[in-house]
Amino acid sequence: MNTPTYMQKLEEFAQRSHSSYAYIHSLLEELKPMIPFAGACCTNIDPYRLLSTGAVVEHNIESIHHQLLAYEYGHEDINHYDELVYSDHPVVTLHHITEGQPEQSSRYRDILEPAGFGDELRAALLYKGKCWGYLTLFRKKDQSLFSEQECGVLSEISPLIARHLRQFSLAIPFVNEIKLRSPGIMMFSEQLELLSSNSDTCHWLDVLRQHEGITESVLPRPILAVASMALADYTHTAKSSHQWEHPSTENSPIQVCVPVRQHDYVHITAYGLYGKNTGVQLMIAIQSASPLDILPWMMEAYHLSEREQQIVDQVIEGLSTRKIADILHISPYTVQDHLKSIFSKTKTTSRRELIARLLSRTTCLEDNNVPLSL
Repeated sequence: MNTPTYMQKLEEFAQRSHSSYAYIHSLLEELKPMIPFAGACCTNIDPYRLLSTGAVVEHNIESIHHQLLAYEYGHEDINHYDELVYSDHPVVTLHHITEGQPEQSSRYRDILEPAGFGDELRAALLYKGKCWGYLTLFRKKDQSLFSEQECGVLSEISPLIARHLRQFSLAIPFVNEIKLRSPGIMMFSEQLELLSSNSDTCHWLDVLRQHEGITESVLPRPILAVASMALADYTHTAKSSHQWEHPSTENSPIQVCVPVRQHDYVHITAYGLYGKNTGVQLMIAIQSASPLDILPWMMEAYHLSEREQQIVDQVIEGLSTRKIADILHISPYTVQDHLKSIFSKTKTTSRRELIARLLSRTTCLEDNNVPLSL
């Protein structure tokens, strides 16, 4: 299959798939004849925090997936995804980036090689400057290395995949009633073993597992991602301050917003904690996202530019046109021009109406007011 034909297939998959996960399964199945691989992982990404909102992980990768996440956030290594996102070459192989010496990578030495893998191809899936997913392909040691031509094919199709993942992430309805469900609270050990949880945790885990299509034996990937990053962040802070017994509390909680189709957006927060008798632990809270949590997604759905989003943030703070102009170092007339554009895109006529539309719990990203055109 040639690249244009495959891209047409992707468009068909996007139209008929009921979720991003069904779409990803289809794209991987069709991609394999073009770029053969022995294992794959495709992750939906919160573009504002670059954390997983869920993933499709092939069975032969599942056993090492938690290790890969721990190394992604907790180890200095080569070819991290948060570097690829801002790189001029967001699609690259491990052999290419290490000039044929993959053993330079601790991820390769400690995880991939022992698992029998010989090469790794990573692609940050970018659309209009934002990252909506990560795609990782693996080959066994007895397979050929990923070629430059194969990287070129993936570079060509990556923006289209990202565009579709964006579409799935934004096509999430707000629930038309305020939820009464309490947050789910979980405590994890430093080894990410569940120590305790409250009664509402089961509900939230069911929501997230159903969202990803995974079994009860698998921890939802967004939880694993925030836990891994919070643990790495907390450990780094404690080591750098040499305060293991009284570590600094300056490190911020790690947060991610997960678009869950047919449910709304779910907000997950991880906190690093330290107890004299228990050592390092993690507390994770899962709850319905607040209007402010969802605001960036709303502004993305309305196709607001980066500058327009900055102005909306200031409008919500209640700042005057002149104050906004001073903060953003632009003229008041420019602020007014941007506001006219914002009002036009959101089909509003005043600041009050704009705030109500963007922060309302009864707004729906699938209604006629939100242009989900790509």
